[in-house]
Amino acid sequence: MPRIEAIRRIKAAHPGAFFLFSNGLTAREAAHFADGPENFYLLHAMGEALSVGIGLALARPELTVVVADGDGNALMGLAAWSMMPVANLRYYVLANGVYETTGGQPLPKLPWRPPWCTVVPVAPDPRPTPNPPAPRATWARAKAWLGEHGNP
Repeated sequence: MPRIEAIRRIKAAHPGAFFLFSNGLTAREAAHFADGPENFYLLHAMGEALSVGIGLALARPELTVVVADGDGNALMGLAAWSMMPVANLRYYVLANGVYETTGGQPLPKLPWRPPWCTVVPVAPDPRPTPNPPAPRATWARAKAWLGEHGNP
């Protein structure tokens, strides 16, 4: 399925959740096709989406935190896997087998798939997508959403 369809399905499956999107096409497509104040885009944070998600989920146990990661980002952030599972965190890896953002270099497969990790196969989408909003704007909007849903 196209990545944007996967993102839309993930968002629909978790109403009321806060969403973290890894850098690259995952963040760009989420921002362009499924934007919302409950989204935070991790620009320039290769491999850090799950780490940030774990920190937020532990700090805000009443909140459901959903991380959508690309398979390349997931491989870069494998160290965070040692801290899982976290009860209020859902983790999705959108897997297309390549570093699509940087030119389509092939990736090795994830070394294993624990039960708390949902791998969603995605197909490349040739449509160009713009970058998400600037980090300060994204953070201001996300902070406001978090404030409306408990302590920021």
